[in-house]
Amino acid sequence: MSEVSTFGNAIKSNSHNNDWIKRWEIGDTGFHMSQVHPYLLKLKDRFLKECSTVYVPLCGKTLDLIYLADEGHNVIGSECAEVGILQFFDDNKIKYERSLHPTAPFEVFKGIDKTITIYKGDFFQLDSVVMGRVDAIWDRGSFGAIHPSQQMKYGKIIHDIIKENGKYLLCTLRYEGVRTGNPYSVSENDVQVSFGQSFDISTLDSYESSDFDFVKQDGLKSAIATFNLLLPKS
Repeated sequence: MSEVSTFGNAIKSNSHNNDWIKRWEIGDTGFHMSQVHPYLLKLKDRFLKECSTVYVPLCGKTLDLIYLADEGHNVIGSECAEVGILQFFDDNKIKYERSLHPTAPFEVFKGIDKTITIYKGDFFQLDSVVMGRVDAIWDRGSFGAIHPSQQMKYGKIIHDIIKENGKYLLCTLRYEGVRTGNPYSVSENDVQVSFGQSFDISTLDSYESSDFDFVKQDGLKSAIATFNLLLPKS
């Protein structure tokens, strides 16, 4: 299986919602992958069961949403940039309805002919009260896009959203060297600090590559992509 960049092109700006929205508005979306993530295809059987409700945080317009829906899953995404959400539905010719959430600061985009729902708003306000709990989470770069100062808060949100018997597939990147912005380098210790109290963590796969665009652009040697499976502790 070819080693494609988990995060696409380099993401230079910080993760603040306004900066992210601006990137979408000016078309600075080199991080978008034009195919289904190969490691979702490779590892899907390790964390998905039939007819699951699957959450994809900070989803952008990833084609993973369509793949998961076509596999029979109920798919939920979150995204702060309306441009990305509209491009997802329009580019893929998916009819949708949009409405305001009755109790939370979110606009809800719901596919009519696909079991895909995307919440537009702040990730940190999207909890189980708003969206319910899910069977599985596919985190294909969301955690690594969050500033390190917010990682523990991120972990608490994830634990709140996932069911007691749920499975969370987390993809991170680790690299040596200095650079600003995301994807942030995420170590094994970072994962343990943010998730270890609430989850049992095991590594399913990893690979090292110098082909990530941000590695080339920032003069780094390489980056290691790691795929961890997290199971809520009983």
